[in-house]
Amino acid sequence: MKYSPIFFFILFISPFHSLAAKSQKNVVIESASQFQGWCKNLSYRHFKRKKQQPYNWSSSTVRQLNDYQTKGSWKVNSVEMRVFCQIRIGKKAKHTKMEIR
Repeated sequence: MKYSPIFFFILFISPFHSLAAKSQKNVVIESASQFQGWCKNLSYRHFKRKKQQPYNWSSSTVRQLNDYQTKGSWKVNSVEMRVFCQIRIGKKAKHTKMEIR
């Protein structure tokens, strides 16, 4: 049985992709822009797990004392869904608090 080179490429890359996704939670949040991207990705995955397609992301991130706070919104089925994420500066991304309304 002969396998194509693409088969071996996918077989080789797959374990690394899953490791990279898991290790993202252990990334230390060091900037507002980094946290804004993290909040966007985290909330996007939330909707995708519910089999919904979010679109039209908009947000702003501020530093409030020792925290970063991102207020954002997605459109889901033409309804605006508000997202609020908060993390202590210097904490790992897995400690993000997220609210969706």
